[in-house]
Amino acid sequence: MSNQFKALTERQRLLLEMAQPINYKSVEDGEDLLIHFYFPRDLKEGDPKPVFLFFNSGAFDRGNPIQFAPHALYFVERGAVCGLVEYRSKTTHPQSFPTQSMQDGRSAIRFVRHYSEKFNINIDKLVVFGAGAGGAIAGSAALDASIPAESADFNLCSSRPNAAILLSPMIDVIKGDYGYDQFRDASETKKLGLMKSVGSGCPPMQIIHGTADRLIPIDRVEKFADRMAKKKNICEFAPFEGRDNNYYNLNVDPVSYEACLTLIDNFLVKHGFLSENENEDGARLISWREQDF
Repeated sequence: MSNQFKALTERQRLLLEMAQPINYKSVEDGEDLLIHFYFPRDLKEGDPKPVFLFFNSGAFDRGNPIQFAPHALYFVERGAVCGLVEYRSKTTHPQSFPTQSMQDGRSAIRFVRHYSEKFNINIDKLVVFGAGAGGAIAGSAALDASIPAESADFNLCSSRPNAAILLSPMIDVIKGDYGYDQFRDASETKKLGLMKSVGSGCPPMQIIHGTADRLIPIDRVEKFADRMAKKKNICEFAPFEGRDNNYYNLNVDPVSYEACLTLIDNFLVKHGFLSENENEDGARLISWREQDF
């Protein structure tokens, strides 16, 4: 088992075993990177499904893809192919910097589009989810920010998703901020900041953020959402009153987790990425695959 997963709980191991791991990228400074895929039960040839890629939270120094397994399993029930994406961090690849993490996000998107027929997915319904540093990775891809591609990428495939869901995302990082020490220098933080990359023509974006977040100031996220709107982009901002960080995780705050799923589900239905939810109860707290509950 990779270093990424050595500290998993038994429940997390069971969730991971339900996924199909596929190597999407080889890197020189550590273990290869995987996408852990969950597939709908009714997946069949000739019926391409939406594909949702999840980038876990952290500050480019830690984090675990299994964090988003409950969210992914819910959306698998809703008919999407879902993948938990590993990306380089200081814990798993000590020589890496956030630029490499951003490159990994682009590589994962290109990989999935390149093999779309194999996975039976609709490349026009590719949605990225991200939290914390993962939110920066997902947001950067959605904004099509200027990040140099690596030679191993499938460069003929677009790395821009068709929609993005950002949960407590790192927008810009300045000296003294959460995650600042993981960057090479101040110039890298400026280069990778999302605010300066906002332009027109961005794919639909939803941002969910706690008003009491002590790590990522909500006023910075609000400013970003306002700039997106001024550029006439679809950017729905949903503040969660009194919530700090990680409220969207099932094992931290089940009520907020379910509320987030409902908001996200409605957003994806409205913009044509999912069909209407036939479940009268809306977002369900427990997936049919979470057999350990």
